[in-house]
Amino acid sequence: MSAVRGELPLLLDPTVLEMLGTQVFTAASTLADAANQANDQWKRLPEVFVVEDAGIAETMLDGPAGTAADFVEAMKSARRVLDEFTVTTIPALQKRRDELEARILTVNQEHETAQSGLESADAAYWRSYETDPASDSTRRAGEAQTDATDAWRDAQDAVIALEADIRVFRIDVEAAEDFLASDLKGISGGDDPRGAWGVPVTSTQSSWGDTAAPYPGGPVSDETLADRLRGDMSDAVAARITALGNGDPDDAKEWLGAHPDFAGTVGFVDVDRARALWDQLGRASARGDDGAWATGPLAVLLGGAPTVIGNLNGIPAAAKDEFNRAELERLLDGELTDDQRRKLESVQALLNRGGQNDTPEVDLLSLFLETDDASPRVSLGFGDVDAADQVTTLTHGIATDVGQLGEWSRSAMDLQDAVAAELREHGSSANPAVVLFMEWDSGTPGNVWGLERPKEGAERLAQILHGFAASNPGVQLDLGLHSLGTTMGTEMIANNPGLVRNAWLYGSAGVTERTAHDLENLIRRNELNLFVTHAEDDVVAPVGRWDLSTHEVDPRTVAGAERFSSDGGWVDGYGSGEGEWGMRVEGHNPQVSTEWYYRIDGVVVVPFSPIPPGPLILPLLDDEAIGYLDRRSESFKRTVVELADAIVSADGVRG
Repeated sequence: MSAVRGELPLLLDPTVLEMLGTQVFTAASTLADAANQANDQWKRLPEVFVVEDAGIAETMLDGPAGTAADFVEAMKSARRVLDEFTVTTIPALQKRRDELEARILTVNQEHETAQSGLESADAAYWRSYETDPASDSTRRAGEAQTDATDAWRDAQDAVIALEADIRVFRIDVEAAEDFLASDLKGISGGDDPRGAWGVPVTSTQSSWGDTAAPYPGGPVSDETLADRLRGDMSDAVAARITALGNGDPDDAKEWLGAHPDFAGTVGFVDVDRARALWDQLGRASARGDDGAWATGPLAVLLGGAPTVIGNLNGIPAAAKDEFNRAELERLLDGELTDDQRRKLESVQALLNRGGQNDTPEVDLLSLFLETDDASPRVSLGFGDVDAADQVTTLTHGIATDVGQLGEWSRSAMDLQDAVAAELREHGSSANPAVVLFMEWDSGTPGNVWGLERPKEGAERLAQILHGFAASNPGVQLDLGLHSLGTTMGTEMIANNPGLVRNAWLYGSAGVTERTAHDLENLIRRNELNLFVTHAEDDVVAPVGRWDLSTHEVDPRTVAGAERFSSDGGWVDGYGSGEGEWGMRVEGHNPQVSTEWYYRIDGVVVVPFSPIPPGPLILPLLDDEAIGYLDRRSESFKRTVVELADAIVSADGVRG
């Protein structure tokens, strides 16, 4: 065993906390003074102007002034918390850190001395032994060797004890920081402001502020709040992952268990920052003879917290898959609800089939438990995502999650296989891959008219797509979107212009007016090809576009969008001949369905029925209903033809 390897955590700088406390208090006091002054001057207006029947107008600024006063009290509370932490907690932690730092020097020196003494005594004993094993000098050398061994063991025990104390100290520092954050979060007051007429007021600021020029006369940059938050969050997450990797696997596992939301947060790290972190950790790690990470931070994380690597976007798909499979095994070995286990076992079964029979290689590109209901969330890649010329990402609509992995993975595999076959017919060696994106929580039917869940899903979708672009530069990114997934996906397209080249929308739940306008601009600038279909038998999709909806625009009305049929017809160019017939989509279902309301195919009228008296109308039911992404459907086959054409006609195909 070597000398002490544990590193002492850095403590918060008390001067920084003192400055922060002063800043928030000063800002709050300035706000309160300004509000009071404005209110006082408002009340003095009758001295100059006479307003008849002014009524409530005279007291209309009382509310905002009261809000400001409440805000000041909240900031005073925050300052007290910061002051107490600065005066009491940090000095106590700093004293322990100084003591541990001094012990590290002493213990390492004693360990080095004991190690050197043992090596010297051992060498002396064997030299004497080889000369005369029974001599007094050999006996004395043996006694010296025994003493040196005891001293070395004492030094080893001191190292073990000190590293245990360092781990305890690290836990105490994290707990102190968590308590500080919890105390600050618990402070409220003045955070629900209302305007003059009692209406809630929200901030419309979108800029963090100007950043000074890096040199005289240089440009002044303006950083958005979103960019600032993303950068700070990325740095903080990367620092935490690095710290976990430099510790013990059990400590990493324990920390992750206490912070279950962290696994889902990892996916939002800036993709360039994630890639740099991966390279940094890789340089400090090494694989063993079996190919697995054996030493360094990646070995620690693989053993204790694999999800913090597996959910990074921007690193190779093979790396994500390696760590996410380890996380899947870890979850399945732990305590799960029946629903969680059923869903995770379906993921495991799919991965085990990958590469066999008609199943392509499968990469587990993300795996975490949803914050709200702890439901598993995944993304899966079919084909070589890292080397693909084209990656098409499929996603679902309302009330769908990993519980429907079977049918959705079948659609993804069918699409990947059919596009690859179509490309071979073209004589192209271009490489297609399909990704099934099941990370977003689409909610229940009660969420269908809202925009909150689509917006949240759009952020996650953007991150994984930016990750593909970073790990596979030049790849063509396309989307296949169903139902409420069309609302989510088009939000993402509008917020990330140029990221996606082609998008197919099946049975859309509608898009917002702003998004429709953005899509039209992208199509006009030739930055997006948008294909939209709606089956005649689909009576569900229009429900998402009712007047009460926040996304009531039918994307078929977007200028420049290309409508394509899903009602049954001949698909030119599909398959090995001149084309094939595509079957009619018989409802809103994405895949083949046995639900009775999708299988209705006409009615039969019985002229007379005794109970009840009179004619009886009975529905005719098919055995099953064809869905938008059923391999036999017209919409599926038209998508395949267009996808193949899109990559064959694209510049710079790397086939």
